[in-house]
Amino acid sequence: MFPFQAILVLIVIAIIVYFVVVREFKWHKTIADFPVKFPEDKNKSLEKDLYDVAIVGAGPAGSTTAFFLAKFGWKVLLLEKKTFPRDKYCGDAVCKTAIEILMEMGLYEQLIKEGKAHVSDCGGMVSPSGLSYIGRSKEGYGEIPAALACKRIWLDEAIAKAAKRMGADLKEEHPVDSAKFDSQQGLWTVRMEDSTVEFKSRVLVCADGAPSRLATKLGIVVRQPDSTCSRAYVEGGTHKFKADGVVFYNRELLPGYAALFRHPNDVLNFCCYIIPGNPNCTGDNLAYWHERLMKEDPNISRALGSEFKIERMKAASLRLGGEKCSYDNHCLVVGDAAGMIDPLTGEGIHHAMEGGKMAAQFLDEAISHGNYDKEVMAIYHQRWMDKFGYDFKWSMIFCQLMYRFPILLDAATAAVQRKGDRFLLKWADIMTGRCPKIHMMKPEFSLTITFELVRLIGLKLFGKSIVQKKEM
Repeated sequence: MFPFQAILVLIVIAIIVYFVVVREFKWHKTIADFPVKFPEDKNKSLEKDLYDVAIVGAGPAGSTTAFFLAKFGWKVLLLEKKTFPRDKYCGDAVCKTAIEILMEMGLYEQLIKEGKAHVSDCGGMVSPSGLSYIGRSKEGYGEIPAALACKRIWLDEAIAKAAKRMGADLKEEHPVDSAKFDSQQGLWTVRMEDSTVEFKSRVLVCADGAPSRLATKLGIVVRQPDSTCSRAYVEGGTHKFKADGVVFYNRELLPGYAALFRHPNDVLNFCCYIIPGNPNCTGDNLAYWHERLMKEDPNISRALGSEFKIERMKAASLRLGGEKCSYDNHCLVVGDAAGMIDPLTGEGIHHAMEGGKMAAQFLDEAISHGNYDKEVMAIYHQRWMDKFGYDFKWSMIFCQLMYRFPILLDAATAAVQRKGDRFLLKWADIMTGRCPKIHMMKPEFSLTITFELVRLIGLKLFGKSIVQKKEM
């Protein structure tokens, strides 16, 4: 048997080495490795009848891409189908990565000064069994908070107008009907709905949100959105919520969750996220769960109180986990349209903005070099996958673990209770993608949570309560 086992081991090693070598070769190929096809494109001073880049969708992804491309000096078209300010349904949580980009754009202080954003200093979580912890982030994070809440009606407009000030050609009320690529000229023609207006560009960026209508039409994105979330604003002064942001892990909703986020003027956003994996919770019954949790989840109902006034629920689709392909000849797909939403949290604003900035940096290189072939554009896909996309696979694994073993969330919350704010901030960094999900396996997390898991199992075996009620 020994020779057979040795041969088997050698075969396995050979396969691993082969795939490592192949992936390394593929991942490390650079734009400079490809031939120059459009040498004149790099001349920024040259008068052009066409745009270097046309971006469809002026949400966080599209507008961030436009901002940085304009900052690099390229001729950028940013198309928005509606007129700002316009609303989008979302949880409104803006995490640290996105906050850093807002600071770079000069928007962070502006949004706060105008009373459009609320910094979340006091926040935490409630586990399936009701364990809770509310901590503070300012001492641990300093000047850059863990999160802030900003309504999309204000956030999207601020980023789009910042891109315009930087030099992007923002055109509102320009709904796109179609885009056609001329392979001979290497140009896109973007046509508007119910109009003869059209624009030409060297590169097309599809950033039209989770439905990804244009990228689907072009055959780049081939699947439908796979999740959904609700949003409803609670009138300020009518509730009893004391924190800035809390995530509620209701056992029946797992791996989804509900959350409350505080906005300026004491307004709250109550949202419910349906995450794939639980056959009893699907997008079709989102309204049921939204209403049920407000009334029957003891922690949420206690936070809202008995006299809260809430608007009618709105819903939005989500495209989770990253698309297998976010590129084509002279074309990129960015943000929610490319599935840049973490399956563990349903959050996508920070990945959309990060992906948008990365797209601008990549296109700056591509235009300067003068090649936009499909193989070149694939480099962008690999970059964002390396940065945060591959982490989505771990998110999916953790989603299933949460659904099948809710006590793991109880143990994690108990660990946060014992370790305090700094542990919570590290947990938040992992949950928001600043650190890879695999960091959960580090001893400081795995051993601490395992200890709490054993302790909680022991308490349950002896019939003792594990919950201490706290106000939120």
